[in-house]
Amino acid sequence: MKKISIVLILLFASAFFACKPKSNPADDIKNIRFKFTELGRETQFRIACDKFDSYFPEGRVKNFGTKAGIDSVMQLLTNMPRAEEGSLPDVRGKIYITHANNAVDTLCVGVKVLNYKDAVYQTPQELLALIQK
Repeated sequence: MKKISIVLILLFASAFFACKPKSNPADDIKNIRFKFTELGRETQFRIACDKFDSYFPEGRVKNFGTKAGIDSVMQLLTNMPRAEEGSLPDVRGKIYITHANNAVDTLCVGVKVLNYKDAVYQTPQELLALIQK
């Protein structure tokens, strides 16, 4: 009888923890900062992510620190379609996502594609519009 009650307690405890609601990834984010230049600016060669700051040291900066602002950006970054293999962004801006634990994700944004977590995605046009607002 003692074994049955221990098994039932463990079963109820595991069911309780399994039903815990998942946290929203945007809840773990403290701030999102855009640093960008003119998105339509053409250059004779592609600007790589690591060279963006040296080519455009005086870029404009836009911060999103409110929950609504963070949610709107993160919604645009969710479920982005992958870009064609071999595509690399011609970087016109960077997005810095600062998490609650102070870890920072950096996105390198081009007009057509962006780089996020070692993958290349098609840049959502709504994201470009939000940056330029």
